[in-house]
Amino acid sequence: MEGIDPKAFEFALSQIEDGFIFEDFSKDYLGKVLGYSFLPVGGIKDRGIDGLEHFYCRENLERNVYQASIEKNCVSKLEKSIEKLVDNKIKFNQVYFVTNQIFPNKDKVIDELFEKYKKPIHIYDLKWMSSQVNTSPATVNSYHTFVTSYLHEFQKPGKSFVIGDLVGDPRLFVFLSQQWEAHRHELKLDEILSDTLILFSLEGTDPDKNIFKTKDKILQDISNYIKFDPKQLHPVVERRLSTLCQKPRKIRYHSKENGYCLPYETRLEIQSRNFEDAALYAQFKTDIETKLKSYLKKSNIVVRDCASLIEKTLHKIFHQQGLEFADFVLHGENQNSFEKNLPDIISLVVDESSIVSINKEEVKPALLIAIRDMIYNGTLEQKMFLKRLSNTYMMLFLLQCDPKLALYFNTMASQLNVYVCTSILVPALSEYFLEPRNRRHSNLLKGSRDAGVTLIVNETILNELVSHFRMITNIYEKNYRNCENLFLGDEFQTLFIEEIMIRAYFYAKRRNQVKNFNQFIDSFVNPDLENAQDNLIEWLKEEFGIIYKSDKSLNLSIDQNELNLLSTNLKAQKKSEQKAKSDSKIILTIYSLREKNNETNSSSIFGYKTWWLSKDTLTQKEVIRTFKDKYKISCYIRPDFLYNYISLAPSKIEVDSAYRELFPSFVGVNISFFLPKDVVRAVHQKISKHKVKNKARLKASLRDLAHKLQVDPNLQTRQNVELYLDERLKEVKKNGKETMKQTN
Repeated sequence: MEGIDPKAFEFALSQIEDGFIFEDFSKDYLGKVLGYSFLPVGGIKDRGIDGLEHFYCRENLERNVYQASIEKNCVSKLEKSIEKLVDNKIKFNQVYFVTNQIFPNKDKVIDELFEKYKKPIHIYDLKWMSSQVNTSPATVNSYHTFVTSYLHEFQKPGKSFVIGDLVGDPRLFVFLSQQWEAHRHELKLDEILSDTLILFSLEGTDPDKNIFKTKDKILQDISNYIKFDPKQLHPVVERRLSTLCQKPRKIRYHSKENGYCLPYETRLEIQSRNFEDAALYAQFKTDIETKLKSYLKKSNIVVRDCASLIEKTLHKIFHQQGLEFADFVLHGENQNSFEKNLPDIISLVVDESSIVSINKEEVKPALLIAIRDMIYNGTLEQKMFLKRLSNTYMMLFLLQCDPKLALYFNTMASQLNVYVCTSILVPALSEYFLEPRNRRHSNLLKGSRDAGVTLIVNETILNELVSHFRMITNIYEKNYRNCENLFLGDEFQTLFIEEIMIRAYFYAKRRNQVKNFNQFIDSFVNPDLENAQDNLIEWLKEEFGIIYKSDKSLNLSIDQNELNLLSTNLKAQKKSEQKAKSDSKIILTIYSLREKNNETNSSSIFGYKTWWLSKDTLTQKEVIRTFKDKYKISCYIRPDFLYNYISLAPSKIEVDSAYRELFPSFVGVNISFFLPKDVVRAVHQKISKHKVKNKARLKASLRDLAHKLQVDPNLQTRQNVELYLDERLKEVKKNGKETMKQTN
């Protein structure tokens, strides 16, 4: 087995910020190095409430005590750990300190502690652990298991790595579950979230003062308030603006100002609530700061900015374990889930603060006690403040704005190899002259590229695209060249043109973006189509980041009998001979690549890696009918999945920014007002389901949920990827029908 680079090992372990991940790894790794099994010390059940977090002992030799630690000040942590063992009257003969830090002056510290406690001390630090990684296949496998389970790589841009437990943490399971279950549609979550954001954004509007907000201003303000732009909700927001203006009206539209505002009664209600929220936030900060100062006073320590220390702790709690904490605050359950990481979070906050180094170890227990006191014994105002923040977290979570969700979808994106069908490429090219916000297919491809998805075309796809240019050129010459004025004079007539590239040409010419058809074609390839393949390879790479892979470079062997059989059956489904052959070759190529890369066996919670991005699902249906169970797992990835969950999803940078600004803050408290209890209750039920599943079942469930979300068109939860000009045509037809009804 190939060895592990010690530097890579050290880098990976140094990224761990979750003490339980490091504890699990250290027990498994030391078991492989030393040949031992481990048990919790003294049957510890409180997981850190008594200060004994991450302690374990050797089986059959219970007085050999180990502690896993991720704290940066490992010297002080080791001594405090020994003191905790003594304080809790736990008998021990030897202490083994396991850390993902480089321990300074090990020999000196060991001697000093032995003199003080008369107990042998052993230190397994980062350097010691990396020196053992290649001692046996078992240690190598232990590291590989850790990397596979917890180390996630994604584009930032550039390669980035984050350590996270996506299986044991309930967030991913809860989010994926509620995305496609019927209950989501019953609750109409996107409408609820949109209404919440609309009403919040309209605060401050007043028709008497001529203060209105346009649709664009509302969308802009929503993104400013929650610190990222929920683009996937834009169509829902536009639709709900119209609905909320209808009786019983929650908002009002003034056509003269082309703006929206809140009714008088709602404005009064919000004004009163804002005063209450401002007072609640101010009181919370004062109370908790006073409490922390009183605990620090007992140790004769002065911290200048106690409020900042508390706010950073709350921020990190929501960032690191927001769902479990919010659920605990709102329902009083899952105390252990909330408590399990609290000591590690406190340590990280204090270690990263500007507190004098010698005082940090005294500040940590004081801050821990203050936070626990606030949560368990807090005043009515403190509990209300935490409930409001928890509701706001729930809303962001359902908008896919959560660190673990961002990590999951970013990691998934970086693993996807997607072959792009002409049913996506042709519409994307046709959008070239549209306003940027109306380029749905282009934005799908560019957003996927920016998220780290590898977009690919092969010879089959490229040849099909060149054939399409030849086809539209011939149709233009035959049907449109000599009667352009008929279409240029009537935009509605243009919308009825079947060939979308020709339709796009007339749209561009009407707006003086091109002078003639040759110039339009020259935007993509040479008008005479000479060297069209080379032109398109370069254009697709430059515009969308799509790479070209020749059939030869793939080194695949497709069964010719299967290819002929599928082509014949697709022809029987009314496909042309050329299209039947192309589609058959592409889909069998995808399956061959999956087989070559052993994706069925190696598929993780992120699902398969190789996909076909296409709007045509007929080929997949025919594959299943023709080959039965051999190719039963779909290789089609839904365009709207990539669009909504990858391209339009908030990035990790946006998520981190949102959490820094909102947790805690006045806006973070205020924005939660409109969120219905039914939404929170539905999330709570999913958390309960996650809790009772074992890890193996969770992994399988997450993989299945991801696959359903990626492939099943019946599970579409948000907007489809539709051409803007097609939408305009629907509007024309709809308005025409309404006019006819009124006339009749």
